[in-house]
Amino acid sequence: MHVSSYASLGELPTTDWDALTDGATIYSTSGFLGVREEELPPGAAGRHLIARDAAGTPVAGAETYTFLSPPHGLYTPADLLTGLVADARLARVAESPLAIGAGWSEFRGQLPGREGVTAQERTDAVDALTSQALKDAEAAGASVLAYYYLPREEALEVARAHAGDGAVLLYHDVETVLPVGLWQDVDAYLAWLPSGRRPRARREMRDFRNSGRTVREVALPDAVDVIAPLNSALMRKHGHAFGEERARAVYDRQGRHLGACSTLLLVEDEGRPIGFALRYRQRDMVYARVAGFDYSVPNLADYFSLVFYHPIATGTGRTAREIHLGLGTFQAKLARGAQPRPVYTVLVGVDRPLDADEQAVRERNRAEATAFGEEYGRFVTGGLDTEAWLV
Repeated sequence: MHVSSYASLGELPTTDWDALTDGATIYSTSGFLGVREEELPPGAAGRHLIARDAAGTPVAGAETYTFLSPPHGLYTPADLLTGLVADARLARVAESPLAIGAGWSEFRGQLPGREGVTAQERTDAVDALTSQALKDAEAAGASVLAYYYLPREEALEVARAHAGDGAVLLYHDVETVLPVGLWQDVDAYLAWLPSGRRPRARREMRDFRNSGRTVREVALPDAVDVIAPLNSALMRKHGHAFGEERARAVYDRQGRHLGACSTLLLVEDEGRPIGFALRYRQRDMVYARVAGFDYSVPNLADYFSLVFYHPIATGTGRTAREIHLGLGTFQAKLARGAQPRPVYTVLVGVDRPLDADEQAVRERNRAEATAFGEEYGRFVTGGLDTEAWLV
């Protein structure tokens, strides 16, 4: 299997890349590659890898990036490795450049592939891609190569490919999805919910409907100036220094690269914008990207009205299978019908194996998965078995 390596989106044959749709989310499209390329901090670099068969046909792909320091607090490998590797090794990881092997940002990594390939072709492609990712990491002087926030099957693929390098496979976090394809309308959704949760859902939908607020769908490029102050308000509420100009730059960038697949729901009160939910559509999936609100007006379950109830009421389930909701706020999402899915991270020593304590890794994975189940399992419609999350 031959690997083609491209140093920028301008070099990448995007038709070949976007043909790799098996397992791919919106975050693996060439559009998001363009967003990430523009967001790279100083000193960082990215490459796009495509594994090709003997005929030159793309089989699978990977994004590799190197950073002088972690690009985000949730992409810090030393935090994950604390208690699993020796202190000296941990210090080396913390002070060295970082390599990421399956995309960064949006808290979802993957190695997208071409549909219809054989299991052996997929294995050969993953082997070739991970080998090249390790070489890139070594050339950058990184101490660790991290594949963040992978779905289970891809995490197992990557860990197998790096088995000889002493890969560490960790249960990392949980993403939530709303299985909107199960419901053709609100009645079907309410019938699916446990009976004790239906009154709240009905009340929230009724309060929003009676408020007189309206929901209008627009494309992101047409609404950047409208949503910038709303998103800035949301970020400031959660303690982030995120001014309107920064928000405007972020969504202008996304609008340029992803405007065609954007679908933005705008809440208006007598014509005044008071909230929004930005979503992206890819095939039969919807990705709830970000929201923002005017906190000077009463909250009428605006977030859930936009992200849950409005899509269900308008029949999104007739054309979409799921709405991806990302990480966090688990209780609120799960109690309204979202389903949890674990995501994993694979860490690989570059200059030498990490020599992680295998027993400590197993105990960490079990303890953290069990803790999630104990805290949130009772909110999951249909129940939850975190034993199935262990690897």
